[in-house]
Amino acid sequence: MKKIHQWLGIIAIASTLVACGGSSDSTPLPKDQAQVRVIHASADAPNVDVYAGAAKVLTDVPYKAASGLLTVDAGDFPVKVTPTGSTTGVISATLKLAKDTVTTVIAVNNVAKIEPLVITESKMAPADGKGRVRVVHAAPAAPAVDVYVTAPNAAIASATPTLSNVPFKGFSDGLEVAAGDYQVRVTVAGSKTVVYDSGKLAVPAGADLLAMAIPQVNGSSPISLLLISRAATGNVTEVADSNAKLRVVHASPDAPAVDVLANGSALLSNVPFFTASNYLTVPAAKYTTALQVSGTTTIALTKDLTLDRAKNYTVFAVGYAAKTPALQYLVGMDDASLPPAGQSKVRVVHASPDAPAVDVYANDQLVMSNVAFPAIGDYLKVPAGPYVFKLRAAGAAASSAPAFTSPTVTTADGKIYTVVARGEFAQAGTSNATAFTLTVLADN
Repeated sequence: MKKIHQWLGIIAIASTLVACGGSSDSTPLPKDQAQVRVIHASADAPNVDVYAGAAKVLTDVPYKAASGLLTVDAGDFPVKVTPTGSTTGVISATLKLAKDTVTTVIAVNNVAKIEPLVITESKMAPADGKGRVRVVHAAPAAPAVDVYVTAPNAAIASATPTLSNVPFKGFSDGLEVAAGDYQVRVTVAGSKTVVYDSGKLAVPAGADLLAMAIPQVNGSSPISLLLISRAATGNVTEVADSNAKLRVVHASPDAPAVDVLANGSALLSNVPFFTASNYLTVPAAKYTTALQVSGTTTIALTKDLTLDRAKNYTVFAVGYAAKTPALQYLVGMDDASLPPAGQSKVRVVHASPDAPAVDVYANDQLVMSNVAFPAIGDYLKVPAGPYVFKLRAAGAAASSAPAFTSPTVTTADGKIYTVVARGEFAQAGTSNATAFTLTVLADN
């Protein structure tokens, strides 16, 4: 456990201070007093109230929020955490607060197993020219991982992990390191495939932070880092994974196979209609993207595209290469958060350039109205099971004959889908490879 504590501390230090570098207040407290704070790190729990004895000291604290430091008498200190507006405690603990210490109470784990994790620190400032950070691994669904803490951009292919096979939970000692630049990369244990990358992180002198690995359910990595300073306000900063995930779909019925270029380099090669790539992990950045006719230097489309940290995107190439509506990108932000148990999530994309605006029915229930090309609908949470999609001209009576009826599409519990209306409507019902139909893409 000591080695785990050490590793977690290294991560915290290297992760610091993209925005919250600042020195801690090392001024001794008045006689027989201590400080305490509370952090909400249970991803699926509601907002909470916090009681000290019978007094409510914090109200309506959301996930990822931390209180400032509360100065209280040293000694036994009863703490209760309740859902906001309730007096029923989901966490109850009696802290033994030592004089001149800082005690942090963290609500960790999923709400069904929520529990307090208590960490006590000295108020002493870090040494001159150094920063101090303590870390908690608070991502309950994250698998065991290997961690690499290196100089920025150092290769890890032949490197030994800083720590191997690290499980959920564990907190560091207060570790001090010299100010400088670091990079933290996390892989699944035994693998070199990076699942979290901090990017370059500057570690300033004088920082005194708590850093937590928390679940990241809707981005390029399963974890993120939450950094908490000792400031009274503005004390929380989240450091998301430095990458984005990108999926590319060729949905232009008259365009030939294309190469997909990003800043002049081939990202994908010889992509035909209708093909969807796997999700690609790429650095979050602004890219000049281009579709180049495969095997030539002819550029069919070029456009700047900005990908944000820890986000998932699907980029559809839609429209016509040789007529109107012209070839264009249709960019969707993909929501990877899981649906409730027994449900799936489905969204519909209108990518057929000659199809009219439509109303979309699922099992004869209207789910989208007046959807015109090009469009990406919101995700809908629906019971897992079989669905038949019907498309009618926008505004047509629900009793009218549908313009298109899909085969049965079966959705599974916990899965996320994108249903794409693609091809040429004028060719619907034919055997033409570019004929109108619905294609289902799995988003997870």
